[in-house]
Amino acid sequence: MTNGYKKHGEKGYQGGKKPEGPRGLPDGYLREGYFSSDGHIQEELLTITADAVAKSFGQGFPRLTTGQLRRFYGHVKTAEKSYQYTGDEKKLVLDIKALASFVAEAQGKKKVPRDFYIFIKKNTEMVKSEKDALKGFMPHFQAVVGYFYLHYPNN
Repeated sequence: MTNGYKKHGEKGYQGGKKPEGPRGLPDGYLREGYFSSDGHIQEELLTITADAVAKSFGQGFPRLTTGQLRRFYGHVKTAEKSYQYTGDEKKLVLDIKALASFVAEAQGKKKVPRDFYIFIKKNTEMVKSEKDALKGFMPHFQAVVGYFYLHYPNN
């Protein structure tokens, strides 16, 4: 073993795979949904939780790049603009839900970390209405993007 990696034939060899490193979304992520009892987005989804989620995207393998994050966030912003033009709530919800398959493809090709896929999957499952999309998921995703740029500005 050299440099912490085992050679082919040594016990514990993993076929040249890179170590994945620490990962994981915060415990109980989205268990309480987007909204507090007063109907507003939970503050933690814009602060502590968003920060922890953003950190997780840069810790696994492969690391999420700012370009990938912009691409997927751009899909959400396009859905929002389409809704503003058409007012079609069903289309908004379906456009948001379609994001899960795009990220699933990227995760299947090992282009994005598993935590990002889980983040998108959990959030798209939560979106069932215009309020969920525009007042829950989108502000939360926007906060995650902001924290990601804080922690990984040159990624």
